[in-house]
Amino acid sequence: MKKTLTLALLATLTGATLSAQAQITLDGIINANEIGTAGGKYTSLGAFSTAHVGNAGFGFAGLLRMYGANSSTKLYIGLAGTMEASGNNFQLYMDLPNRTGVPVGTGLPAIAGTSTVFGTFSGGGIGGTKLELEADAAIATTGTRDVQAAIYTATTGVAKSLGDGLSTPATADGMANTIPASSTTGVYSLFAGTRVAYLAPTTPTGDITSNPGNTNGGGAGSYALEYEFNRASLGLPSGASIVRVMAAYVSGDAYWSSDVIPEIPGNGNNNLGFNPDFTALAGNQAAMLNVVVTSARQADDAVVAMSVFPNPAQDESTISYQVLGGTQAVAVRVTDLLGREVRILLDARQNAGFHDLKMSGSDLATGVYLVQVRVGDKVATRRLAVTR
Repeated sequence: MKKTLTLALLATLTGATLSAQAQITLDGIINANEIGTAGGKYTSLGAFSTAHVGNAGFGFAGLLRMYGANSSTKLYIGLAGTMEASGNNFQLYMDLPNRTGVPVGTGLPAIAGTSTVFGTFSGGGIGGTKLELEADAAIATTGTRDVQAAIYTATTGVAKSLGDGLSTPATADGMANTIPASSTTGVYSLFAGTRVAYLAPTTPTGDITSNPGNTNGGGAGSYALEYEFNRASLGLPSGASIVRVMAAYVSGDAYWSSDVIPEIPGNGNNNLGFNPDFTALAGNQAAMLNVVVTSARQADDAVVAMSVFPNPAQDESTISYQVLGGTQAVAVRVTDLLGREVRILLDARQNAGFHDLKMSGSDLATGVYLVQVRVGDKVATRRLAVTR
């Protein structure tokens, strides 16, 4: 099915420089002064626009809107919404540059056991679910304030609790808590230094109808689950890179509610059940973040937002880049280190938005090449190592 929805977090370049200092206070509230287009502020990555009702979806609970922001050292995701005080949970799936996870459209590998929400249960499990982003990692916070994580390779998955029974689990009062270092060793080091804050309504009903964001589509003042990730821990490269994310409200035994962001056009509050295949549903359930911190010297690089992955590559690589501001001429070429042209991959006009271009390296000799993307008068270049 053709996908038509693309969402992006775009840093606004004003003048020659972009100052991307953190402007987010981790307190479980999406404050008005935290929202904007400047670097370091929250930008909307999409909303769940269907009204929450008591007899559909997961009732008076769920997602309202997803936000993203970044600074020179941090990546922020805010999930405006309210969870039931149970094992139901907000899940965030991440496709990170320079990692290889479960390919798009491939069922997530099953994770044995019921100790995490990513496990396998009597009715089903997260395993088998097909996403529209490459799943490298996922993090979940439950209504009981346990923080859990899953780490994926192309064929395997592992998961564990990062907070349950420890000294600093998440709370419901908006307090920012740091995941203990003892929980983020080995493959879980992606989440080293991660902080979590969640604010739950207390009056009058304690459900999503008491969340200030319920009346403004998850806008300013929304109570939320907020994550602050360390860019270095996530392995985000300096300069421009792209992260894809998806948020969902899922039961403690892997039953998916209607609430996913980016949402499914036309689905309303019809629950998705066990093991949904998002590639067969309307829309594109993957939001793209341009997580770039720039100076004047890096301005071109920021506009193009180019990445090449995997790198090094044995066969095929994907070149991702951004066309900003309207239809523009785009040229993608490969040269050797002396600047001699090896291959022209693209020379055409393309519409605004993020684009992916596949490049086969099977006929290239092993070595290092330069991949150049020119969008209008902006140019970005990356080294690509071809191995065997």
